[in-house]
Amino acid sequence: MVNDDRRKLIKLEYANLVQEQEACSNQYSSTIDEAERVRLKRKLDNLDKKVDELERQLYSNDLNADANRRSRALEDKLPKIDFKKQITTVKNILEQFTEDGAALFLINDSLNMAGDLFRLEFKKMLEEETTDLKHYEVAFSIGRRLDEIGFLQGLGGHLGIDEIENEREYSTVIDKIFGFIGNGSIVFIELRKINLLSNREDFFSWLVNNFWKTLVEKLSLICQFKDIEQVKFIFLAMSDTDICKEYAKLSCFCTEIEFDKYKILEIPLKEWSEKDIRDWLTKHSGLSKEKNTAIARDVYESSRGGTPKNIRDALMSTLS
Repeated sequence: MVNDDRRKLIKLEYANLVQEQEACSNQYSSTIDEAERVRLKRKLDNLDKKVDELERQLYSNDLNADANRRSRALEDKLPKIDFKKQITTVKNILEQFTEDGAALFLINDSLNMAGDLFRLEFKKMLEEETTDLKHYEVAFSIGRRLDEIGFLQGLGGHLGIDEIENEREYSTVIDKIFGFIGNGSIVFIELRKINLLSNREDFFSWLVNNFWKTLVEKLSLICQFKDIEQVKFIFLAMSDTDICKEYAKLSCFCTEIEFDKYKILEIPLKEWSEKDIRDWLTKHSGLSKEKNTAIARDVYESSRGGTPKNIRDALMSTLS
């Protein structure tokens, strides 16, 4: 029998392996160097075996397989609670692109507002828009450079660029990305944990006025040169903490009404209502109307005004 402490360790190891597996898969799909692809394929195969073994342990009879699978299935449905308005905002902007297009989005206060769930819906929406989604994920961390060079190094790692020594090398990174695009491609650049940046104002200014401006200005020319169309570049920056009060009025930000493809548009994530919770329970819990109503009321009352993180934790605690 596996005890609770061992179960927690297995779950933590499993989560880390899945994250490593996803990052390795993204790198494999975007790497053109054959030797590197062989190395990454071996690594993916090894990670698959490790993940399968941990899944076997996690969902064996000792760990109550049926209950755990139900819990995972419910957690997979959590992004459905209430991101409809935000996804509609993104879709409305994408519909403005008659040929090629680009948009730079920011998610603020991600930890409290369940930004990780939103990004799942966001990526799913992009996958429905194309069969050629190129996803490049970069995350700042304490152990790496927290500036423009750190971002370029992270992005360059997906592209086979070994060394980046200064922020002026962004053109090299952009040109490398353009080498991979074809008809209908969507390039999705995801940059997480920007709250860790050593100087956020300088980074925003560089990102908009150098990296993004150059990319957007070259996009149409590259599409004409390669004789391709319907190419989109989507950048999603995410901050774990609330930083927009400091920066929302900077000139590099725009609004949904006056959308500017050269600037940053914040997509505000909102609190969830008791009705949102009840509607989600009705669709996914399999419980009676009376129980759903009671759970929705209790969960909302414990959530401190509908904070998504608190609702998520309370729901999984109640339904697991």
